[in-house]
Amino acid sequence: MNDVDFLNRLLTINPSLRFSGLVEKSGHLCASVIREGINEHLKGRNPEISYSQSAYIIELRKIFENELGSLKSVIYIYDKVVMFSIPIKNHIVVFSTDRNINIETVFEQAQAFIINSEAELDLELNVKNISQDKKESVRNLYDSGISEELIAEQVDLNLATVRALIKIITASTK
Repeated sequence: MNDVDFLNRLLTINPSLRFSGLVEKSGHLCASVIREGINEHLKGRNPEISYSQSAYIIELRKIFENELGSLKSVIYIYDKVVMFSIPIKNHIVVFSTDRNINIETVFEQAQAFIINSEAELDLELNVKNISQDKKESVRNLYDSGISEELIAEQVDLNLATVRALIKIITASTK
């Protein structure tokens, strides 16, 4: 199952779910789905900032896993929505719901869905979904001698994805 199928199916587990997304550890949103007819609350760059912060907070909280056990989720409760961040493999599933929900029920539904779907979810580096423009940018920056870390920042991809693209680029030029 690809990431968009996974996110669409996640939205079907509960009618109060508004949005679902898959975020890389870097904070980059890989894929997202919004329920039809829903107005987004976050506008402009605010969604980007929210994803980056969620990724950062998840990674920060994982520091305590030796003492506290595995991190299951981070939940933000606002007046208008509830936002969930659940780590899965090397990504984070983010989703939001209406405010008038039973948080524990929705979390349990989502967690069960994620656990049951994890084995068939393909979250490997899928470079075929990266635009040709981004691939060319990576190639040009790499050929210019720029570090992989700076390339990742410039083209808004995580470092592992940039490294996978560089491996493909260098293999095709041999």
